[in-house]
Formats: sequence, C-alpha cells, structure tokens
Amino acid sequence: MQRPVTRLAWVMILAGATFSFTVRTVGAAGDDPVSGMTSAPAFTVPPTILVAPTQPVAPTIPAPLPTPRATVRRDELLPPAGAMGAISDEENPGGKQSNGSKGEPPELTLGMCLAIALERQPSLKAARSSLAATEAGFRSLTNFGTVGTLFSPDLDIRKQQAQRGLAAASAEYQKVHNEIVQDVTRLYYSAVYAREQQAIADDLVGQLKELVEIVRDILKTAKDPADLGGLSYSKLLAMEIGLQTAQELQAEARVGQKRALAALRQLMAVEESSFPFRLKDSELPLMEQRVPLSKEQVVEMALSRRPELALAAAGVDAFRLEVYAQAKLPFRRVVPTLASASDLHAREIPPAMRGNEYRPGGIAPEMPPQLVGSKSDRVNRAMTFSQRAEAVFESARTLVTLEAENGFLEFELASEKLTLAKAKRASGQELQKSTRENAPNIKAKDLILQAEVAAAKAQSDYVQAKFQYLQALAALERITAGGIRPAFPDR
Repeated sequence: MQRPVTRLAWVMILAGATFSFTVRTVGAAGDDPVSGMTSAPAFTVPPTILVAPTQPVAPTIPAPLPTPRATVRRDELLPPAGAMGAISDEENPGGKQSNGSKGEPPELTLGMCLAIALERQPSLKAARSSLAATEAGFRSLTNFGTVGTLFSPDLDIRKQQAQRGLAAASAEYQKVHNEIVQDVTRLYYSAVYAREQQAIADDLVGQLKELVEIVRDILKTAKDPADLGGLSYSKLLAMEIGLQTAQELQAEARVGQKRALAALRQLMAVEESSFPFRLKDSELPLMEQRVPLSKEQVVEMALSRRPELALAAAGVDAFRLEVYAQAKLPFRRVVPTLASASDLHAREIPPAMRGNEYRPGGIAPEMPPQLVGSKSDRVNRAMTFSQRAEAVFESARTLVTLEAENGFLEFELASEKLTLAKAKRASGQELQKSTRENAPNIKAKDLILQAEVAAAKAQSDYVQAKFQYLQALAALERITAGGIRPAFPDR
C-alpha cells in the first residue's frame, strides 16, 4: 500500500510544479512574477477564463519617517511637584504669556506639542502596534522552510503576500504620522490665531466703549443743537450696535481659543487638570517663500511619496499573488485567501469627504475569506478581485493628484490674500493714527467710531490671511508626505 500512496504524492507535487512553471512562462519576460517586491506582470488568461489582461502597476515605496530633531517627553515638561497652580483670568488679564516661573504652567512650542502628540496619541500607538504585529506574523511565516511547501504548496506565495502586508502596515503608520503632524500644526496655530483676534477685539471694544460714553455725555449735556456736531440719539444707537457686534466677536475669539486648546490637548493625549500648559507664540509667524513652487512639483512629490499609494500598490501585488496561490492548490475545493489573515484593510483609499468642496471617495478593496470550487473557478474569481484592486490603486492615484492640485491652488490663493491683506492693514493703521490724532477736532464722533472699526477690520483680516497661509503650508506638507517641509518657528 505504500507504493501507490508514494506515487499519488509525487503526482500531486509534480502537478503543482507543472502549473507553477506554466504560469511563470506565460507571465512574461523579466523577473519572476512571484519574487521580490516588484509588481506581478499582467498574466495571459487561459481560453476558458474570459477576463481581459491588465497592465502592471508598480508599487510605491512609503516615504521614510522624518527624523525628529528632539524627543521631548511629557515628564520632562512638567514643573516640580507642587509648583504648578491654576491661574485665573483675573490673575492674568489679557491672556499674557507666562515665562515659566513658579506657579505658572509651562509654555510649549509647536515642536514640543508635536513631540508629545507623536509619543502619546492613541491612533499612532495603534498603528505602531499593528505594524509590530504584522512584522511578527511575517517572521513567523519565514520560519517555515522548504519542507513546509510539501504540505502547503502556496507557502512561498503567502510569504510574499505577508511582505506586501508589511509594506501596507508601514504605509498606514506613515499616513497616521503625517496626519498628526498637520493636525497639531493646525490646532496650535488655531489657538494662536484666536488669541491674536481676541487681542484685536479687546482693543476695539475698549475704544468703542469710550466713544459711546463720550457721545452719551454730549447728548445729555449739550444745550445748543449746534454743539451736537450732527450727533443724534439714532447715531448713538448705531454706535451701541457696533459696540455689541465687537463684543460678539470678542466672545467668539475667546471661546475659539478654548476650543482649539481642548482639541490640541486631545491630540496630545493630555488632560488640563494633570498637565495644564500655555502656548509660547502670542501671534502668528509671518512665513516667507524663498523657493519657487509649481503645481507640477507638488503633484510629482505627492505621487512619489504618499503612503496611501503605497498601501494601494501593496494591495495590487497581494491580490495578484492570490491568483498564483489559488493555482498552487489544484485538488482542493475550499482554499482560504489573504483576507482570512491579511493586514490589508478593506476600506476606501483615501476616504471620501462630504462638504462644500468636491472630494469623492476611493474604492474599497474586496476579497472573501475563502474561495470555493475547482482550480479554474477559484483562479477566475481571484482574477476579478485582482482587477478590482487595480481599480483601487488607479482611484487612489487620481484622488491624490486632485488633492495635490487643490492644495497648491489653495496655497496660491492664500499667498495672494496675504499680500493684499498686508497692504490693507497698512492703510488701516494710517487711518487709525490720523483719526486718533485729530479726534479732539472731530465733532462727528461717529466718524471716529467708523475709522476705528475699519482699522480693526483691516488688522483682523491680516491676521486671518496669515492663518490661512499657515494652514495651506501645513496641508502641503501632508499632501506631499514631507516633500515640502515648512520651517515653522521652534519646530
């Protein structure tokens, strides 16, 4: 009974080896389609399988993580025990910056906030854990030697699929890292922006209160209508409405600063009760562009560095390898697929965004946990899922291109607005200075109020233009995966 069993075993092994050789021969010239990190070439479909051949897609290697200039841990930023106390608004009017003295929370720069967030953010910890688990799974597969292929002829291909899963996990970690860098930058400068707007609103409210009181006194004490200088009770009401509008803006800026700080603390994974802090910057920095930038450069950097494309390309390779894996097991009717133990996530790449702007979503990859049927049926179905994975890659590529183009256009618009706002602020400051110098000689006090409001509006628009410019820079950094790295202060 041993000889027939031995012959049957050799027949099974030779059958699998013969099919493997046939696939590799038909697969095309060049590298072995199931070795290394190169993408599998388009294979020729047997006559019984009516699926059109597809073009190969070269995988994109994820960009390496930028080397941090300094690692600042949370414990190193905390003052000595008992030296920290809460500071009320009455003790620190106007939200002035502390100098790190006793009883005051520490001041954090943008670089410090980034270091804390990159160390403590749960989403990055989860991505790091997933990457470690993927590495462990890949190592466990590599421990199986040549003998394992006798029992699992598809073992070599599963190892290569695991290698693609490792590339996908690395891309996912890089993606989360890039998003955290942009979010911290955006929220940090959002809080600084709100603080600067509040300072403008505080100054405007103070000036308008004085003017309203002056006009109210004039209306009460003037006996001759000629002394009113055109003032009336209706103009006083209009001035009070302007004052109340300024107070609304003051409240919005105050609440906006608190909201931005709350979101920044969540991103840094710290609590206000255990780790209160203040931001070092009191006003937004004015960045200068010293290197010319074009839309083509931004698109090229995005397509060559974005981890989303590396994730999609790894999926293309892994799904194509599934076709070869199914062909390695000709006599089984139920064969597990990469979806039964894969690290490739079934989701849109990149996800859709619904809002005022056009941003469609990508296509989610699809693969059942097992394929059922004869070898021909399973290979045919695996090919269709492989073609879907190629559509996922193509969709991700077009979406990344669209995002890069929009990001550059937003940057151009923000640059132009900043130039115009700077000129408008200079005119507003000149108007404010002239009006205040001639205030005693101006009888129509409502004109003084209008000048103060116009000057404050010009200053507020300038601060907003700086904020939008910084936001556009932070977005370009994420869009190009660090290809564009703005030199933000203290980062």
